[in-house]
Amino acid sequence: MGFSSAVLVARVWEYVSLESYLRCGLSCPIRSSNLFQLHHFYYGLVLIFVGMGFLAVTRRQRVRWDAALIFGIGAGLCADEAGLLLARIPYNDPFSLLLLASVCVALFGGTIYAILTVLSILLVMAGFLYLDRPLITTVEVVGGTSWACAVVLIVLFGKKHFVRIWEGSG
Repeated sequence: MGFSSAVLVARVWEYVSLESYLRCGLSCPIRSSNLFQLHHFYYGLVLIFVGMGFLAVTRRQRVRWDAALIFGIGAGLCADEAGLLLARIPYNDPFSLLLLASVCVALFGGTIYAILTVLSILLVMAGFLYLDRPLITTVEVVGGTSWACAVVLIVLFGKKHFVRIWEGSG
């Protein structure tokens, strides 16, 4: 959540900033110095370190959620300008957007994996509670059918595999 909101805010800010700079002409103030320009990449690094620091020392769940949100915001700000600062490509270059999307997919995949892990634990618990209900016969029939299908598939298609193992060539 922090990642996507940080990227959205950074992209909107860059667009509005560029549009306002292009409209004001010669009366615009200078946007950067030649020596050093603070990009939101550097702010993102600070937020990542702050988030990691809190995640390393705290055990309270509420603080860990807040620290993870801060870490996500920092990761979003860093990933948004990684192509510009690290690869020296334009801000809206397709490779820069691909880099941003790949970080987003990695973080989203990790989040989905954690959610599915919790969901699987809940489903297992619900399954144990469900077995004492009247549908236990249906569960037994489905389970027996799946075992029968597995045996048929092993007999039909697993023979070659088991022969290779028996002969020692597989």
